Amino acid sequence: MKTSSKRQDKCKVEISVELSAEETLPVIKEVEKAFMRDARLPGFRPGKAPIELVRKNFAAELKEEQARATIRKFYQEATKAEKVEPINLREVTSVKCDRDGGELKFVVEIKPEFKLPQYKGLKIKAADASVSDKEVAERIEAMRVQYAKYEDAKEGDTVGTGDFAQVDYTGTVDGKPIAEIAPDAKVVASGTGYWMRVEEGYFLPELVEAVKGMKAGETKENIKAKFDKETAPDALKGKKAAYTLKLTTFRKRVLPDDAALVAATKDADIDALTARVRKDLERLAVEREERRRENEAVELLMKKVDFEVPESQVEMQVQHYLSDLMERAKYMGLTNEYFEKNREQILKDASANAERQVRLWHVIDAIVAEEKIEAKDEEKGRKVLELILANAK
Repeated sequence: MKTSSKRQDKCKVEISVELSAEETLPVIKEVEKAFMRDARLPGFRPGKAPIELVRKNFAAELKEEQARATIRKFYQEATKAEKVEPINLREVTSVKCDRDGGELKFVVEIKPEFKLPQYKGLKIKAADASVSDKEVAERIEAMRVQYAKYEDAKEGDTVGTGDFAQVDYTGTVDGKPIAEIAPDAKVVASGTGYWMRVEEGYFLPELVEAVKGMKAGETKENIKAKFDKETAPDALKGKKAAYTLKLTTFRKRVLPDDAALVAATKDADIDALTARVRKDLERLAVEREERRRENEAVELLMKKVDFEVPESQVEMQVQHYLSDLMERAKYMGLTNEYFEKNREQILKDASANAERQVRLWHVIDAIVAEEKIEAKDEEKGRKVLELILANAK
């Protein structure tokens, strides 16, 4: 076997192999033997058909399998002979296996070569991870909301933030009912007996704001609203609407006092609850600060390197990125229309993120090798970050 290699780019090497008859004949015979054992030909029991008939009836299949067997047999031998450590077989450009000899040409991807950046002594700012009394108080108030009860409104009560309001509403655009302009947009067109939560982020913001301060039975007219240019149905994009809103009834949100809150959370008293909340917030603040420092370490590290990375690894990571995006899209409300409209930018972002991620993998591997760190693949990144942060300024 004679081998030679040629560098195509920084991450690709083409390897050429010349094979003698003494090397190809065993491959040919082994494949023919397997075909004779499994071949089904009329008039012959399995394994008893003459080799001449097997060669005649399965000529194309024999040739294909002999080519595959040649790759399997000589691929690793050739890479070792050329002292190439492949990370992926990118392409087989030529393969021949005849009785008088053969050849094999293939392209492999290899690890990129680059100068390891300085990763010790990085200047990473330390932020204050303490928790203020205000943050503790806000968290306790959020817990009150979590354990709130709802009661039917009494006569004279007005709607406030957090209440549940039952309303009738109708919207128009340029004097025409929205139901006629956009028949599929039923929710924003009109509603009868519709219950909405009076809080930011729920339903149409203009109607949520308008219902605040209303009493049961009251009606408001000409409530101005504007539909988003990106997310609204096509017929309503950027359009200005006017709504008539009637409040039929509502339920008041009643927040628990200290005693009721402590009973719900099973804490000894309000002081114990406050101490527990502070401890939890402090733990989260420390974790958040650790993640921030890790992200800053990665950003500083990646600014120091710029090298080509294997295409196959980038392609694989692009697929992971897009699959993850499609999964998240279900919860983000992104439509097929959005993906078609932004297809070019999405692919561009996916490619850039994938290339950066692959480059980071190789930097991490290089640091692991340099520091002789013993770790499983899934632990390498964490151990390298621990090393960097431990030696940061």
